Amino acid sequence: MEDVNYDHIFQIEQDNWWYKSKRDLWDRILKKTNKRFSSALDIGCGVGSNLKILEKYSQNVQGIDYSEKAIDYCRKKKYQHVSIGDVHHLNINNKYDLILCSDILEHVDDNKAMQEISKVLKSGGWLIFSVPAHKYLWNDNDDLSQHQRRYEKKELIKLLSKEFKIIKLSYWNFSLFFPTYLIYQLQKLKKNRTKTNNLNLIPKWMNTILYFILKIENRLFQKINLPQGISLVGIAIKK
Repeated sequence: MEDVNYDHIFQIEQDNWWYKSKRDLWDRILKKTNKRFSSALDIGCGVGSNLKILEKYSQNVQGIDYSEKAIDYCRKKKYQHVSIGDVHHLNINNKYDLILCSDILEHVDDNKAMQEISKVLKSGGWLIFSVPAHKYLWNDNDDLSQHQRRYEKKELIKLLSKEFKIIKLSYWNFSLFFPTYLIYQLQKLKKNRTKTNNLNLIPKWMNTILYFILKIENRLFQKINLPQGISLVGIAIKK
């Protein structure tokens, strides 16, 4: 992801509906585990959006990101246990019992990444992750974020099944799936368009409404697997 995207994320992530909803989701998932983890690693921690949530449930929290700018933003927030790192080469001596990968696997060689994640995760350790769903939802934001792929469920099952027991694999953001699909199809019809982060297309006055909708959906996520969505969210335990 280009450095300019981290500038944009840092400016909006505290109050933006998407980032707030994601933090609410991680909070609910971790609360439901009813566990106090000894050590947690946020792979692709970005500007540190999720580190505060992890600190609620883990005694020790560390974040890594390949972007120096992202790590600088984390340190501006007073997070000290962050460093530059590459998910393809996790040269880490620690062993973690919790790893979070929030929208990371789509950027990288996911087979190699999963091998490295398995190396640094303890047996019985938890992996929580999200990725963008469905190839047919490819859009301007995928290009801007330098995504390599969007996922189908069967691809994730194949990716995880060797090393992990999948506890839950569900779509997320069902509420906005159909309007989002329509917007993306209309984008493709427009010639010579200026590509932008799709979060910029949503008026600020809708922020509270969308956050409220996704908070309700996050409660449903705890009880059922949602039938459709813009993202896929998974919970897995290392065998």
